[in-house]
Amino acid sequence: MTHLGHVRELGGDADCGPNLVMSMSRSCGALSILLATAALLLAFPGYGIAGSWKLEFDWRDQPSLTYSENGKLIFLLGCGHAFALHVKYPGTPKTSGSASVEIRNGRARMTLRGEFEEPSGDDQTTFIQWDLGFARQDADLYGRRWDRVRSRLLDLIAKADPLTIASGQQHYDIPHIDVSGWRRPIEKCGRV
Repeated sequence: MTHLGHVRELGGDADCGPNLVMSMSRSCGALSILLATAALLLAFPGYGIAGSWKLEFDWRDQPSLTYSENGKLIFLLGCGHAFALHVKYPGTPKTSGSASVEIRNGRARMTLRGEFEEPSGDDQTTFIQWDLGFARQDADLYGRRWDRVRSRLLDLIAKADPLTIASGQQHYDIPHIDVSGWRRPIEKCGRV
């Protein structure tokens, strides 16, 4: 049997006649749906363009877990010389002074006291807390009590779907962390 005969057995002529028209019709329909979806995403950029979680390491192999939306940093948990939590303050932030945020996951919550910071560049974080609120001179810094607070925070973040950042009546949600293996490097912060 020739190749041409095989095409006829499948139900079409050698030039594919009605089957070609049917195939093109389906392709045009799929293309129309794709173009309509793209047009909606362009018209409403807040929908469909999800943020992203990343675990990165600096040149000293210090970890940071970040969440960005539309190219803007919203959440950062990391360590270097200190253990730092930076988040976008819900509501209208001040440029300096004391502040607090509540982080919650639907079952648990923690109030974190820190201070306002000014955002820079693509960094939209306006709240910072250093060393989970422990003073640098505190003997408990990186001790058992600090470990318990850090473990509670990491448990809360790990189980969140979504993670809610709140202050007063203002709040926003961040989706569940989808980066595997993020916790272990963060737990090593403050350890030699």
